[in-house]
Amino acid sequence: MNIRRQLFIAFTIAIAGGLAALAIVNSPPQTEQQEDIVQPPAVRVITVKPERLRMDVRSQGRVMAQTEIDLVTGVSGNIIKISPAFVSGGFFKKGDLLVAIDPAEYDLRVAQAQARVMEAQYQLTREEAEAEQARDEWQHLGQGDPNPLSLRIPQLREKKAKLAAEQEELKNARLLRQRTDIRAPFDGRVRNKEVGMGQYLSSGVVLGRIYNSDLAEVRLPLSTQELVFVDFPDLPNRTQSTQGTAVKLTANYQGQQQTWLGHIVRSEGVVDQETGMVMVIAQIPDPFGLSAKKPELSGTQSFAAILPVGLFVEANIEGRWFDNLTVLPASALLRNNQVAVLDQDNRLRFRAVEILRREREQAIVKAGLNAGERVLVSGLSHPVEGTAVTPIELAP
Repeated sequence: MNIRRQLFIAFTIAIAGGLAALAIVNSPPQTEQQEDIVQPPAVRVITVKPERLRMDVRSQGRVMAQTEIDLVTGVSGNIIKISPAFVSGGFFKKGDLLVAIDPAEYDLRVAQAQARVMEAQYQLTREEAEAEQARDEWQHLGQGDPNPLSLRIPQLREKKAKLAAEQEELKNARLLRQRTDIRAPFDGRVRNKEVGMGQYLSSGVVLGRIYNSDLAEVRLPLSTQELVFVDFPDLPNRTQSTQGTAVKLTANYQGQQQTWLGHIVRSEGVVDQETGMVMVIAQIPDPFGLSAKKPELSGTQSFAAILPVGLFVEANIEGRWFDNLTVLPASALLRNNQVAVLDQDNRLRFRAVEILRREREQAIVKAGLNAGERVLVSGLSHPVEGTAVTPIELAP
């Protein structure tokens, strides 16, 4: 029974195979040859539109006083008065009395010097009278030419020199007396005070540290490449106003973003050996807002009233204007300062360009491109000369 079943299965398979072979012979498979059409890769391009741009320069620095000095006593003695303004943070005007030292000893020196001057003046007047008498007596005698000693000329010179010396001593005594009143040399502010009421001071002791309040300065580092963008007095052959190049300073102060306006007045003229930077100096007038008029920036509110010494600020220095510049995304730059330009057939052609400034997100080209040309921005990780592409225009 099993043998018949196996023979039946084998016979069925043989018939099925024969029918399949007959079908293949009668209807052979037909192959369709399809030609694959490869489309050029889509890339993003930007059209060159040269324009006139101002090349501002950014920097940063810390605010410092234009003048900061130690206030030092020139005489010794006990302090008998301290101005209420002579405290840390106190404001004062030029000529204000800050500290007074007991002048009693120096008043005595002045009085003694005055007495010596009067004595020397008396001695000189007396000597002049005697010299006049000696000349009259010699003329009456008529015995040849008199010698200087006979006319008391050396004695007269001695008395004049004595009077001059005593007068200088009086000037010195008055100068020391004047130094007992220690006055402010300029309008300013007190950084710190080192003395107290009744304290005995020796000559040369530091009373405190003060700085001027009419001008503040900020040292701003610039690279040697950035110097071409900025006009300031140290660079020759530059056209700039006498006021100096404008600089805008910003910082977060008193809980909000504040802005101050100053001008670049000079550079330090030295390239730092470690950083390769050049320091330029910005001056800001009236940093504490003490004047009646407060300058304003166009389109903004008035400046902050206070620009404290020691504040860290960001600076935007007004740069020079340049013509025919093209701004490209940084991704458009290839190796060796080259870009890929699309020709009329939308094929890539490499072009060397001259870069004026390279930044993190963009590059500014000053030569090598023509208006209306299309520059590859993105879409190909490794562009190849002559590659056909499908351009997609990007907004500038």
